[in-house]
Amino acid sequence: MEDFDKIEWGMIWDIIKNIVLPHTGTLIFNIIIFLFLGLLISIFYAIILHKKKILKRKPKYYNWVAKLYVPVLIIGFLFLFGNIGFITGVYKILDKENGAIISSVYNNILKLSFESEKSKNEYIIKLQQSAREVKDSSIALEEYLKITATEYNTGYSVIDNNKNKLANFLISKYGNDIYKISVYGMLNAAGAKAHVNIDESLSYEEFSTGMDFLLDVGHKDIEQAIKDKLIVWFDSLLYNQYISLVMSQLALLLIIISLPLIDFFIYKKWIEPKYSPTSARL
Repeated sequence: MEDFDKIEWGMIWDIIKNIVLPHTGTLIFNIIIFLFLGLLISIFYAIILHKKKILKRKPKYYNWVAKLYVPVLIIGFLFLFGNIGFITGVYKILDKENGAIISSVYNNILKLSFESEKSKNEYIIKLQQSAREVKDSSIALEEYLKITATEYNTGYSVIDNNKNKLANFLISKYGNDIYKISVYGMLNAAGAKAHVNIDESLSYEEFSTGMDFLLDVGHKDIEQAIKDKLIVWFDSLLYNQYISLVMSQLALLLIIISLPLIDFFIYKKWIEPKYSPTSARL
């Protein structure tokens, strides 16, 4: 059940409506492939159950009821594998459109801050000034950067822009993360020249050094560095959603697979002894 809690259903619906539907060919292809796979596996499983006499019962009426597991298994497998095919198709489409989605996120909320070298430098200096106030604590610096970046207002109500609903959802849901990644992406643009490792604890000295070097880096390079970081972030978000959805389907599949086995165990343990010759004589 933990996987269900990780699923962002609102994001998934916006994804399907705005991005996936134009790629119905890829979606249908993946659904057909997984339906075929589900059919083969369900038939193979039914054959195993038959050979192992899992579906054989002593009372005639019970024997007929047990045989109904075969169509139930096939339908269940087709349904769940069809869902997995749909989920996989959506994942492949989004993975292909990753760059376009991130560009939309960037254009909606970040690009206005870096339209020119002047605006870029003003923003970096603003962050430097904010960082100096909390330079004794790396943790405080990180938190303060998120607050400062979020409060940076360009004067445009970009959240209400309906150009791309998925971008707006990501911005609303993960606004602080996006801004933090953007700041880290700017530092990454300084690269080896600044000798800053943003994957480890970020000290004020490292931050300040990186920001100083960024004043000499073109705003286009910074934009690309931010987009690269956002792509990595979105890849991780997308993959986690994909795994959560697939795991939830596999959990249901495991339940369906176990039903005839559980029923057979109950039959062998408590029902079959009642119909054995020994029981009949008694």
